[in-house]
Amino acid sequence: MSNLDTQLEQTATSALKTCHFIFPGDINTASGGYRYDREIIRGLQAQNWEVSLISLEGAYPNPTHEDKALAQHAVDDLPESSLVVIDGLALGASPELAEHVARKHRLIALVHHPLCLESGIDPRLAADLKTLEIAALKYATHVIVTSSATKTNFEELMGVPSQNISVVLPGTDRPDLSCLQRKNTSSEPVKLLCVGSLVPRKGQLHLVEAMSKLQDLEWQLDLIGSTSFAPDYAVQVRKRIAHYGLSDRINLRGGIPKAELTGFYERADVFVLPTYYEGYGMAFAEAMSFGLPVIASGDGAVSSTVPSSAGIHFKVGDESELKDALHLLLTDSTRRQELSKGAAAAARALPDWNESAQAFSSILEAQL
Repeated sequence: MSNLDTQLEQTATSALKTCHFIFPGDINTASGGYRYDREIIRGLQAQNWEVSLISLEGAYPNPTHEDKALAQHAVDDLPESSLVVIDGLALGASPELAEHVARKHRLIALVHHPLCLESGIDPRLAADLKTLEIAALKYATHVIVTSSATKTNFEELMGVPSQNISVVLPGTDRPDLSCLQRKNTSSEPVKLLCVGSLVPRKGQLHLVEAMSKLQDLEWQLDLIGSTSFAPDYAVQVRKRIAHYGLSDRINLRGGIPKAELTGFYERADVFVLPTYYEGYGMAFAEAMSFGLPVIASGDGAVSSTVPSSAGIHFKVGDESELKDALHLLLTDSTRRQELSKGAAAAARALPDWNESAQAFSSILEAQL
């Protein structure tokens, strides 16, 4: 078991419904996928689900044979015919775990995006991950994904029947925007915000390169996200920032708690994330909920998460298009205001976390 948030370990004493939630590592890890898991667990508990948390130690999503053996041992004492939810980060590369669980239990796969679509990985590893994930998902009673785009991916890439997949969108917190004031003048630097783990898929190197060509404009950039998932990539980002002499303008904050992150969203003027692929794009949705105009790239669900009324889309990996989008929003306060209004309107149409948890609960209840 990991060092779990005590609130997540508390369950309703009057619970009539029970499920077991399996995930790799620490549930409090600062990433979109883990945040989704935490919010859904809290929501299930609020609806009288007794949720047992099982943390798997190991090198996921590339577990060793020893990691896989430990994972199977971790579920051996579960009551027979239990309802078991396994996060895709643990399940995808371990069909052995899926088979082991499915022998005695009802297995629900919670998948944020296909592991094989992670950017920057060796093509041979991507092919192996695809084969393993296809094998693992065959044992799932049902699959829950976080967007319609991801549902389509699993139908087309993995051959999962459409009727076996349900979509539960991430929620938003719906902050009060009445007290927020975005910058309308050029008297202060425009505050840019990028939120995402420092991994190749998120494209922060492209952002640094684009910002290096805009040094004549007034701006500050906060890069927020864990540096532990791809340490070598994080080092590359730091080196490029230093190479361009931007250490006083680009701040690497690392992974930070949710309460602290809220402050950055409140103080920002523009949100930018040059990602390659998103199963949903929780950071985009969160930015829109704060009324932030968005600069976005990425395949998967990005285009459906961020409508054109809320942001500017550019081609994946195209630093010239990214620079142009940044230049526009750094210099045109009227355009920022227009997109800000569009972002807030788009966010109002998204579910909150309570609604997402209710949808998740309904799917689980159908498996009881």
